[in-house]
Amino acid sequence: MRALPIAVTIVLGVVLLGFLVFPGGVRGHEQETSVDWEVAYANIRVPSAPIYAHYATQTLPLTGSGTPTTAVMGSQGYPTISLNTGEFLVITWTFNYIAANAVRGDLFWITRLGLDFATIGRYVTCTLPAPEPPTADCTGTNTWIGSSSFLLVPGARYDVTLVLRSIQPTFRHLHVGVSVQNVGNIPAAPGPVGVTGNPPIPVLYGAFTDANGPVVEPLQGLTIGRSPFQGTFLLLTPWSWAVGGFVAQVLMGLVFIGIMFWYGRWEQRKGARG
Repeated sequence: MRALPIAVTIVLGVVLLGFLVFPGGVRGHEQETSVDWEVAYANIRVPSAPIYAHYATQTLPLTGSGTPTTAVMGSQGYPTISLNTGEFLVITWTFNYIAANAVRGDLFWITRLGLDFATIGRYVTCTLPAPEPPTADCTGTNTWIGSSSFLLVPGARYDVTLVLRSIQPTFRHLHVGVSVQNVGNIPAAPGPVGVTGNPPIPVLYGAFTDANGPVVEPLQGLTIGRSPFQGTFLLLTPWSWAVGGFVAQVLMGLVFIGIMFWYGRWEQRKGARG
């Protein structure tokens, strides 16, 4: 009776180990079933696929146009961008906000784990349809928004840019999108064509990224004006107290398992004597 649980545990352990050791087996995240696409299309429309431009450098500022890749699935699947850790991707794309009410919005990128890139910059250009003049809420070109959200103005077009830095040697599927207040996260995807009612789930825009090299801190080697860190702010390097706390938790777990095992044996012996 004990052999079956042990076998199941071994099989699960091997499967999980395979996911960790062989990340190259990752598959494309072609669709997002958690999004209500009828609601999404009532708020956001993406007229064309994002462009992922790879800059083979580990220093800023970035110059030139990089090596562009159109992030759309083709007959051979999604394109793959090969890069080294510490290098940059500049992702540019456009969306139209077509809902009736002004709300707050935010930009996002996503992979399966979310630990593969660092966000270095986020920029937004807002344009109202002619002949409406620019307003205080929709003006400026390539406005740097930092870590804050921005206002989504009904009828406006947004040309946005994300500057990402590869920080881990992983093979991942990378998507971008916009978060809409009271609606949720909407990944960039082509709009519905001739469909009324609840539209079919679209194939998302995106690309694979194949990064190689050592783990790189997000700000490693970068000079930041008026910042006391100047590239020394460590986010990925394990902190001594965190490592100690993890080891302590593992030891406490092993001790607890040992106590429970001993207690179970004691109860069995007690029952046998009775």
